[in-house]
Amino acid sequence: MRLLAPKDAGRLLGVTTPRVQQLDREGRLRAIRDSAGRRLYREADVLRFKADRDKRSGGKARSAP
Repeated sequence: MRLLAPKDAGRLLGVTTPRVQQLDREGRLRAIRDSAGRRLYREADVLRFKADRDKRSGGKARSAP
């Protein structure tokens, strides 16, 4: 299981770090917390979210901000 920091998850998704954190608050992309309380995202969850999002958008790729 590979864990990603919000910055790295954002790079995979083509969104900003604050947007990744917003997706967590909205319950759309679940984060786990380390012992210091930092958000970490399972790479598999991020890739699944990306695939679902791309499928819903008709396969159109999003550009990075």
